[in-house]
Amino acid sequence: MRVGPLINITITPAQLGLDISMGSMRLEQSHASMALKQPQAVMRVQNPSGRLQIDNRAVRQELGVGSQLVSARERAAASTRTALEGIARRAQEGDRMMRQPHVIAQLAKEANYRNSHVETNVGVIPRSRPEITYVGDPNVHIEAIPQAPRLQVTPHAPRVDLVPATVHAYLKQRGSVDIEYIGPREIWA
Repeated sequence: MRVGPLINITITPAQLGLDISMGSMRLEQSHASMALKQPQAVMRVQNPSGRLQIDNRAVRQELGVGSQLVSARERAAASTRTALEGIARRAQEGDRMMRQPHVIAQLAKEANYRNSHVETNVGVIPRSRPEITYVGDPNVHIEAIPQAPRLQVTPHAPRVDLVPATVHAYLKQRGSVDIEYIGPREIWA
């Protein structure tokens, strides 16, 4: 029998090593900035022009004054009379002082007590009120136009922190094929 050569084949497979670091991702986004403004409404107020009429003739009559023109004339005349009376009195006192040398004390006494007698009447006047009337439209016209609110939004961009995953491959074991002859050393025929 013939026995062929015996060969021993040893195979060592290659082994790869992998160092894997896991990546990470972090996402942040802050709130958007918002500004809300509400403008005032546009208002138009119209007040029609009117007149206020005050009739105080009855009150002035009760006070004994009468019309303003008549009252001004009466006061002017009374002032003129008072001035003339004062001038006449001063002239008369001057004549007395020329005739009587020691009359100054008597004149002072007369001037002091001349207006001491006062008559007083007590009463509530006027008894009526002035007539006040408003001529025109007393109502105010108001027109309001509301304004829409104004919203301004400013979004902020997101911030992404990314650490990528890495894979480092290396040869952990080399692959090999070893062939070894382990049989007899004879040659076949």
